[in-house]
Amino acid sequence: MSTAHRRSTLAGRTARRARLSRIAPLIAALATLLASASPARAREIFFDYGDHARAEEALEFSDIRPSRIVFSELGCPSRPVWLEFEAARGDSLLVQLGVPAIAALRRERPSLALLGPGLPRAAALPFEVPAGHGARIFATASVGAPAVLGDPLTEARSWLLLERRIEVPEGGRYHLVAWSPEERRVRLWIAIGEEPSEDTSNVDDPLERVAAFHEAWTAPDLGARCATTRLPARGGPPAPAGGASTASCAHAAAPAHGALPALAAALALAAARRARRRDPPGR
Repeated sequence: MSTAHRRSTLAGRTARRARLSRIAPLIAALATLLASASPARAREIFFDYGDHARAEEALEFSDIRPSRIVFSELGCPSRPVWLEFEAARGDSLLVQLGVPAIAALRRERPSLALLGPGLPRAAALPFEVPAGHGARIFATASVGAPAVLGDPLTEARSWLLLERRIEVPEGGRYHLVAWSPEERRVRLWIAIGEEPSEDTSNVDDPLERVAAFHEAWTAPDLGARCATTRLPARGGPPAPAGGASTASCAHAAAPAHGALPALAAALALAAARRARRRDPPGR
């Protein structure tokens, strides 16, 4: 090998090493980002179908750290939705409350309460508070222009009405309760926790249901005021008051009256949209 050729080879190697040294920090940063990126859906998804309207029927969670979201429709009769969890003194609970960005819900402002030991004495609430529990109440009536949240997986949009980080004063069992102060038919969601969690749900098609939950035409009577009703005995049928008929009061989290075909169509449409995003034309 000639001297000139050796010099040319050495110069080429030196140039390559220089280029690698310049992009090495970028490669390292990209590797770190990919390693630390959480899954696109790092939240457990649950749906309330009217089965969690009392403390003894609360949807139970054993840990407040995993990220979870519960979707519920407070139907007619308007009933609260109850969540229950165990917490230790000093635990920090991140909680959010929102409603789908649907025109009929633009002015709806549901309330949220944390019930449990060590909290102030409970004020008058439209439901029975468990013995020994105090309460912190979070009203959203003063929220004028809520932030808009978007879900890239389902294209669903929501209004965020409340976000709080709450320190638990004592160890024990606590409840989160959401309700409509005006007793109207409202769809809402409660999110708790912030750590990435497993891909689990209490339904087989959670993303399709999330998309349908945010479609106005799956519940045409959202925002309607419910007739005053007595909360029936546990396991009993609704007991309308003031002359309202049982037929006029839909189940708490079931589709709005006459909207079952629309909900089924919305589920199919949402599934088709997701399929198109996964398999774009020409692939």
